[in-house]
Amino acid sequence: MRYLLVLTFLLLTACSNNPTKFILAPQAYAAPSSSLSQAQFSLHVVDSRAMPYTLKVVKKGKGYQLKTSNDLIAHLQATISQALSQQGATINSNNTTSVTIKVAQLQALVQQNTLDHTVTNQVGLTIMIKTDSGKEFTKTYSGDGNVTGPFKIDIAAVERDLRVLTEQVLGQLLQDTSWQNFLRS
Repeated sequence: MRYLLVLTFLLLTACSNNPTKFILAPQAYAAPSSSLSQAQFSLHVVDSRAMPYTLKVVKKGKGYQLKTSNDLIAHLQATISQALSQQGATINSNNTTSVTIKVAQLQALVQQNTLDHTVTNQVGLTIMIKTDSGKEFTKTYSGDGNVTGPFKIDIAAVERDLRVLTEQVLGQLLQDTSWQNFLRS
């Protein structure tokens, strides 16, 4: 009987170790400026990831995947829209010039071992601009990072590291003058 209780406890403990929530809410930081003061466009953020999950954990050949608990794409749309507005852009969903930001990659991949874990974060964003005159512009921004730590993963640390990397890639995109110059031309 005692053996059965210990076995049940171990099984319940092992099953409860998988996180059920993964929240990612990156911010886009752009200094208020007038660099886009004459730019008017519609803005769309789309999820074009091959795999729809944001966190994948592999342990002893078996794994699980989690999507974000929050609506990541809607959050990015609002965050990017606010940052572009701070740079002077006028965002209007009816405008014929369109700026589309594709989320090509945004994932944390975790390899959990007995005594340690490795986290690989990958972020890839592509900006695509189509003007009403038929001109097009495309550019990709990306970043990755690896972290190795002892024992079991800390989900909050994984969320933080992926958020920081996403904010860095968003910063690259927002500070790049090549697409801004294309919009103004």
